[in-house]
Amino acid sequence: MSAAKATPQPLRERNKQLARDVVLDAAERLLEESPNAEFSMRALAVEAGVGFATPFNHFGNKNAIMQALSSRLIERMATRFREEEPEGDAIDRLLAMGRISVELLLEKPTVHKAVVGSLGVAGPHPSSVHQHSGKLWSLALGNFSGIAPDMKDVAQAILANQLAFHFRGCVSFWIAGELQDEELGNAFEAGACALLLGFASPRRRNFLIAKIKSLQRAS
Repeated sequence: MSAAKATPQPLRERNKQLARDVVLDAAERLLEESPNAEFSMRALAVEAGVGFATPFNHFGNKNAIMQALSSRLIERMATRFREEEPEGDAIDRLLAMGRISVELLLEKPTVHKAVVGSLGVAGPHPSSVHQHSGKLWSLALGNFSGIAPDMKDVAQAILANQLAFHFRGCVSFWIAGELQDEELGNAFEAGACALLLGFASPRRRNFLIAKIKSLQRAS
């Protein structure tokens, strides 16, 4: 018996997503071209080739557009991780996710600093970025291999969120200029290894301790 075909997305929904992507692509271009990584909603509509009301109709306001850009950035991190298919246990995979995510941020640092930095601005509605970030680190942790059996339940309950908080903290210091581009990856790795020490199996603890010491010597 042949596998059931996926239900195609309705045309209206496809057109809606296309319009959103056009607006988000235009916002990224304007952020990259602007010396201050800024744009006006009017300039955004012109760049996207849509009516002035279209960005408002699809997002509501500029802050929501920046939140959508941040969520899309996280989706790109996940896509690259899946494409690379890192080998190893949860610890190896998690460190690979950190490397992939930092590399992506550094491809367009000015744009990504503006996008992530905008999340500190309160809006009328909570964003879903934290939720997406937690899912990113859950993807990296996979089946939690390398985690001590007696700590697996606790790790499954809290570790992805704690890693999301840690990554966001490192990126916030990077945005503020307190971490340089070349320091961001090591800062994340050191903190991630420290977090994992409380969960790792005895065999993997030695690796984490050696990794932390190596990062300290490199700093």
